[in-house]
Amino acid sequence: MLIAVVADTHGETDGVCQHLKQWKPDRLIFAGDYYRDGEKIAQALQIPYHGVRGNCDRHDPRARDEEIIEIEKKKFYVLHGHLYGVKQSISRLYYRALEIEAEVVIYGHTHDAHLEQIDSLWMINPGSASRPRFDSRGSYVLIDLQSESLLPRLVKM
Repeated sequence: MLIAVVADTHGETDGVCQHLKQWKPDRLIFAGDYYRDGEKIAQALQIPYHGVRGNCDRHDPRARDEEIIEIEKKKFYVLHGHLYGVKQSISRLYYRALEIEAEVVIYGHTHDAHLEQIDSLWMINPGSASRPRFDSRGSYVLIDLQSESLLPRLVKM
């Protein structure tokens, strides 16, 4: 299974949609800031969607601040990250993930990609697909998820 992870599109979805079409992902996880963008991307790709709202989202009763989902027996903790101060440190988020026994954390907010495995916990931030902070190119993450293995890969646009 191939999972596309996108965040912080801020209303600009055309580029990431075009880029993702070449990979034909099976599912989309959207880590906020413009919740409806995630829906739009998933609809364009005709794939299932999991998403959360970010700090720039208006209240949408369908959107939540965080989601815990299971895919292929892996527990994913999905959130935007602003409520955990991820621009300063991922420590609070890391300990929250341990507390809920997540295996993968998907977050955004920083507009800066971050892939790190700490012990058995993956901390994954795809960066911003449309407004990167420290790079001229947007980014997203592809996760190749097999029965027991999980391999995330950062893709620059």
